[in-house]
Amino acid sequence: MKRIPLYDATVPITCTIGDEEIPERVALVERMRSELDRIERTDDGLLLHFPARPDVEADLRRFAVDEKRCCRFWGFAVEESGGSLTLHWDGPPESAALLDALHRWFGGEGSLADIAGLL
Repeated sequence: MKRIPLYDATVPITCTIGDEEIPERVALVERMRSELDRIERTDDGLLLHFPARPDVEADLRRFAVDEKRCCRFWGFAVEESGGSLTLHWDGPPESAALLDALHRWFGGEGSLADIAGLL
């Protein structure tokens, strides 16, 4: 079954995060990467799979809210099923290169500097 994309293609692909928020967001994303079980690239984005633990779920939900606030074009959903959590992270077609870079970084390639402008 094909998933319905979660992104908002009506807004520009821009990030409005404030400089004061960046260190906290970087720490959160690094925690997410350290807890990641596996990642999948989809037509519209990423599926990031994590262990179902309250601390991980809190981080994922916080990330989704905070990231949507500064990058309105992204789409997020957190789901729990079968003892695991999945973060659906979708973007419009114009964000494919950004999603590819995120996929590589979450998969263990590159440095955080490679995705710094994507958060």
